[in-house]
Amino acid sequence: MENGVRTVNSLKKIFPHLLCLLITTFVCSSIIYRYGGIFSEGTKTVQAVFYEKEVNSLFRYTNSYQQLKLELEKIRKEEKRDSASIAARESSRGNNSQIKRPELITHVIKRGETLWELARKYGTDVDTIVNINNIKNPDSLNIGQEISILTTNGVIHRVGRGESLWYISRKYNTSIPEIVWANNLKDPDSLKVGQHLIIPGAKPKGIVTAALAEQRSSTRALNFIWPVSGKISSYFGPRWGGFHYGLDIASPTGRAIKAAEDGIVEFAGWMGAYGRSVLIDHGNGIKTRYAHASRIMAKKGQRVDRGQQIAAVGSTGRSTGPHLHFEIIINGKPRDPLDYLP
Repeated sequence: MENGVRTVNSLKKIFPHLLCLLITTFVCSSIIYRYGGIFSEGTKTVQAVFYEKEVNSLFRYTNSYQQLKLELEKIRKEEKRDSASIAARESSRGNNSQIKRPELITHVIKRGETLWELARKYGTDVDTIVNINNIKNPDSLNIGQEISILTTNGVIHRVGRGESLWYISRKYNTSIPEIVWANNLKDPDSLKVGQHLIIPGAKPKGIVTAALAEQRSSTRALNFIWPVSGKISSYFGPRWGGFHYGLDIASPTGRAIKAAEDGIVEFAGWMGAYGRSVLIDHGNGIKTRYAHASRIMAKKGQRVDRGQQIAAVGSTGRSTGPHLHFEIIINGKPRDPLDYLP
């Protein structure tokens, strides 16, 4: 009996606690059941925002990295190309197999030779020949005359006291290896006063400038006219891997070709790739050439007036269609006709 009473008393003591636990459990379960979705969605939203920021950041980083990578690859390619070009050039020069060192040779003038023809023959230009030989009048060459010709464009420099390769290279805006190679110098540090050095690519100064100024003045004094009407189909300058020494004017076959200025016909007839051609001498070393004609009206030795018909447009010689190839030649060197035509 006592045991039963004790049990009842014990239950009375813990009942409130049990009841509180049951109520708490019920309330928590209800809250979780009703609002658990909101908590879940909130968690998902937070996660989504977090992942979105991470992804965007990753994309930005990836794009920046890709851009940087492309820029670096571009720089590496340029450096590799430049290095390969320099290496190939230096290698070929070192072996002396592909590029021949320039030389200073002596040439004896023959009948009919011009500075322009000599320049083309030896791979140089008229200005270089004029400068090296101190030629005052490029149009007054004498048969049997000896001249020095440098087999490249450039100048001959006479070493002065205290001059070094560094000083000379800066003076002509070139490189020390270029000078060493061109002159085959065994000891670049032992230059001698009075020694002559070939400086490839350097621009001659002084006398050439004065000569060219005189040439331009004489040419400007002439009153050139367009020798034929038509559209320019090819300009003076580099063309098809070579150089075009005149102005091509497309025009129908048979159209009149007129003398661009007064002069005396020096040549009238067939001239190889030029086909039927006329060459007029205007004096002071200035000439004009008219090529690819279908017919020639002028005769050698005839004096013609500016605007007088001398030939007719054609497509003779090496030609792709009817047109006039027109040249203005000054002291044996073709010039851009557009610099002198109105």
